[in-house]
Amino acid sequence: MVEKRTLGVAGALVACSLSACVAHFTRGPQTQDGYLYVPPSPSPEWQYTAGGPVELHPVEKSLPRHDAIPLSYTSSGVNGHTENLVEGLYLRSRLPGRKKLLVVLPIWGSSRYPPQKIAYGYAAHARGEAHVIWLFGDSPVFPWQDLRSTPGEAEWVEIAERSVRRYRTAVNDTRRLIDWLGTREEVDPERIGIVGFSMGALAAATIMGIDSRVAAGVFMTGGAIFSEVMAQCRGKAGRMREHAIRTFGWSQDDYRRFFDERFGAGEPMLYAGHYDPDRILIIEARFDNCIPPVSREALWKVTGHPQRITLLYSHNSAYLSLTPLGLNFARRGIYRFLDRSL
Repeated sequence: MVEKRTLGVAGALVACSLSACVAHFTRGPQTQDGYLYVPPSPSPEWQYTAGGPVELHPVEKSLPRHDAIPLSYTSSGVNGHTENLVEGLYLRSRLPGRKKLLVVLPIWGSSRYPPQKIAYGYAAHARGEAHVIWLFGDSPVFPWQDLRSTPGEAEWVEIAERSVRRYRTAVNDTRRLIDWLGTREEVDPERIGIVGFSMGALAAATIMGIDSRVAAGVFMTGGAIFSEVMAQCRGKAGRMREHAIRTFGWSQDDYRRFFDERFGAGEPMLYAGHYDPDRILIIEARFDNCIPPVSREALWKVTGHPQRITLLYSHNSAYLSLTPLGLNFARRGIYRFLDRSL
């Protein structure tokens, strides 16, 4: 009897734990009075040099319906890679005909897990009816360790400004990839989607605000008003901020202004009306300790109130919803959205 009762309690705890992993609330697309979608047009702020060609390397391995092909191309700016390359993996379907394609952005300089999970997962889910490109981004956009320890203010400012330029480079490097995709006979250029997590979600939001060639996008644990993210994010970004405030005598408002001035055209808030809310899915974390509420709310508003799923989680633990521990809740939601939108 005791053993049965113990097992029953254990089972209840497991069930409770699993339920917590997917606890959420959803707001469907909401009509916004006066909102008019106008596709973005090319902007001189975002011009870039075409650079060298995208190179496809020998097939790395064969999956049931896809070939996994490493790809690389020269960055449009300076991206921190030792050879200034953008690298990734092209999961190219072996089925005939033009297919939709999903670009999965990295969390630059951080975990490969969420992008890898979605890249391989969506390829398998689509059963050959989609190609997927997963960009690696192993070099960080912001070298957090340097920015939390550099003693001189002038040097710190230089590193921070270089980091913002890397962000812009990452955006344009993705657009360069879209240029190339438009030349591929196996790709339907009208059905290119994008998925980003954390900093990748920030970049995806910028890209969709300035480039009409992306037909659908998923922003997971992202936001807008980037200066607020920098001013309030904890963890590595928080330690970088604390160092600047403590060492250089800055206030939090000084810090906020610094990044507000430098992100400039990268800020999604500049592109109101350039987002089609029917083609966007936002997945956020209610207890996000990096993306503050004001940034999450701003992203939802500027994109025209698209579908918004709020997980009752923190920033990093939200990714459990991509795993069996979280009943694959967010992963399945992403797949359904992409199936419908592309």
